[in-house]
Amino acid sequence: AMAPTSPRAKKGGVAAPAGYGSIPSGPNVQADELGDGSFQQYLETFGMKMESDPYRLDIAKFILVGLIVAGNFVHPFAQLGNKVACVLENFVSIINVPAYVLLTGYMSATTNKTRRRYIIAHLLIPYLIVQSIYLALYIGLYWNNSFRSHPNGVDRKPGMFTDNWTPQPHFNGLSMMTPVMDNWYLLALVGWTMWRPYATELRRTVIVHVVFGCLIGFSPLERFMSIHRTIAMMPYFLFGHMLRRNKVFIPPAATNAMKAAAAFVLCVVLAGCVTAVYAFGWRSNGVWEQQISYHVTWETKFRWGPLIQLFAYLTTTITSVAFFALIPPASTAGVRNLSSNEGHKGDYENVKEKDVVPVLGTKYTVGSPDDVEEELGAAGDPLLVRGRRKYDAAERDQIKPDELGGGKNWSAIYYLRVSKWGSRSLCPLIFNFLFMILLEVCTYYNDTWTRGNNSTWVTVHCVISLFLGFAVATALSTRPACMFFGWILCPPINNDWIFEDVDVATLEDPGTGL
Repeated sequence: AMAPTSPRAKKGGVAAPAGYGSIPSGPNVQADELGDGSFQQYLETFGMKMESDPYRLDIAKFILVGLIVAGNFVHPFAQLGNKVACVLENFVSIINVPAYVLLTGYMSATTNKTRRRYIIAHLLIPYLIVQSIYLALYIGLYWNNSFRSHPNGVDRKPGMFTDNWTPQPHFNGLSMMTPVMDNWYLLALVGWTMWRPYATELRRTVIVHVVFGCLIGFSPLERFMSIHRTIAMMPYFLFGHMLRRNKVFIPPAATNAMKAAAAFVLCVVLAGCVTAVYAFGWRSNGVWEQQISYHVTWETKFRWGPLIQLFAYLTTTITSVAFFALIPPASTAGVRNLSSNEGHKGDYENVKEKDVVPVLGTKYTVGSPDDVEEELGAAGDPLLVRGRRKYDAAERDQIKPDELGGGKNWSAIYYLRVSKWGSRSLCPLIFNFLFMILLEVCTYYNDTWTRGNNSTWVTVHCVISLFLGFAVATALSTRPACMFFGWILCPPINNDWIFEDVDVATLEDPGTGL
């Protein structure tokens, strides 16, 4: 059964298709009938089909953000020149951000008055808050060398986080416009969301934006307001969004042969990274991060930048497809799906009557877990911690059938727990750098100054940091962490003293849907 369509998706009393602009309601949802010669039918010839498993998408988000955070923790060793670190960083960079942006595009919704308010309340203002926090910490600690002695007498230049690396190289009046670490995502999401309605008016819009992405590398903008990365990553976002418009997504590998093929693709990519680092001395992951100009990345060979960028688009897209193909569906764990009229056991069903939360005597609208992803896409994660979606499967409901002996279905329980962490992926993405600062202050990265770049200890330390990054991403995805940091990402500002005197929860869709 299908969950009821949100009233905002109705036009003239007729419900718009629930498969576009709304979160999937469960594995039982069926795609609409296909018309002969439709683009959707064409895509399905490649094995794509409607994605109706929200848990699988959340699992993918959790893994991708874990890879992003792990890559951040390894980055200081890669900047030092450690070969193992360079291999690991390049490998995860090929997968993590492109696939995450593709998934962001898949979750994006149409832009109307309500969603424009959400962009201000949950993207721009949180960016200003988090950027201010990071700048205050970073300037106080790393642009002032007096907070500790230099490691072994090393001359630590202002701004240096570890040897040969600073995430905020410039301290000036434009610092607020140069995002620290993963803050770029908040600004980029604003740009993608605002530009998408215009981009979708173009024929073959993904190809057009691939051309834009190949040309932006000649620009000197680089990290300023994330403009370079926003344009370079736009093709992934639009590709994901076009998949959603056509109600298809990359399906899980259905046979062992398909799983082996997807795993083989990832192994080839890993082998390529090993070869590039050990045989050709390649260190930088800039070609995959797509935020540095060709003049910096390729120096005198910058004219080859567009062709290399095109190769990067092709490689990352193939790798993303292989990654998503290896994400198992909820059915493999035996997750018990809930229909719209079934609910949870007893009174466990989570029904939010109002979308208003009182804070210090002030009421403000935060959005319901049932439609927050429809409104915000990936930016809505922190709100989901306050209550799950209405018809989400609950861990306590996961029991084995009597014919299998009954009892708790631990596979389903663990699957749902990890998917729940994935639904909060924005929190670890934005706040992992706080933990990196804490570790650095506690001398965790001091050996980047005192030991050889390819020494055994530095290599072991690098591998430990990779797993530590995954652990930090998991910790920041838990309910207590998201409840603590969620108020920064979803601040109590969406009320009448910021916006016009209208309850945002009752705003009607002005008909801007595509």
